[in-house]
Amino acid sequence: MSNILFCPDCGNKIQPHSSFCSGCGRRIESEQLDKSKNKMNYAASNNNIKRNRILNSGHTAKRKTHNGLYASVITIIIAGVIWYFAAQPSKEEKIIDKQPKVTGNVTYPSSRYDLTYTLAFAKGNKIILPLDLVKEKKLVKFDFLSKGEKIPLLAYLTEDGKVVTAISMCEPCNSTSFHIIDDNIICNSCGTTWNLNTLNAVRGSCSKYPPDPLPSTVVGNEIQIEKSLVDNWTRRI
Repeated sequence: MSNILFCPDCGNKIQPHSSFCSGCGRRIESEQLDKSKNKMNYAASNNNIKRNRILNSGHTAKRKTHNGLYASVITIIIAGVIWYFAAQPSKEEKIIDKQPKVTGNVTYPSSRYDLTYTLAFAKGNKIILPLDLVKEKKLVKFDFLSKGEKIPLLAYLTEDGKVVTAISMCEPCNSTSFHIIDDNIICNSCGTTWNLNTLNAVRGSCSKYPPDPLPSTVVGNEIQIEKSLVDNWTRRI
C-alpha cells in the first residue's frame, strides 16, 4: 500500500513529506502526518488480522471435516471387525456341523426328556458306542475310564438327525447330567440352557461352558470317538 495521506480539512490527498495541502493550502504539521500514518497502519493491521481470521477459520473447518471423516472411517472399520468375529461360528458349531447325520428329523417333547445311562467300551484307540441305542434313546450318558479317572460322556441327536458326542459336564457347577426340552439341552443342577443343535447359550450362569463336544465318526453300527481326545481333555475352568 502506498503512503498516501489526506488533508484533515478538505480531504485532499497529500504526498508524504508535504508541508501544505495542495487543495486548500492548509499547513500540515508533522504530528498530523504521523497521526494519519498511524491510522493507515492501524487500518492495514486490522485488515490483516481479519484476513488471517478468515483463512484460519477455513483451515479449522477443513481440519474438523477431515477429523470427522477419519473418525467415521475408524468407527466403520471397528464395527466391521466386531461384526466379522461375531458372525464366525463357535468352536461347538464347527464340530457339530461336521458330525455325521444318522437319521431323519428328530423331535423332542415340550416336557422334560431325561437321558438314559448306557455302557461304552474301548476297541484299539477308539471308544465305541452302539449307534442303534443312541437312535432309539436319543440322549444317552456313559462313563469312560481315562488315566485312572472316570470321564462322563454323552451322545444325543440334533433335530436334523446328527449325532453329537461330548463331555457330559457343566464345569462351573460340576454337574454331569442333562435333560432336553424342545430344542434345548439343560443342566440338571443349575438349569443353564443351550440350544441342542448348536450348543449356543440360551440362558443361565454357566452358559459359557456347554457340554464340550468331541468329534466322532460312524462306522456301521458303531459311534467311534478317538480315545486320545478323552485322554487329553482338560477342564476349561
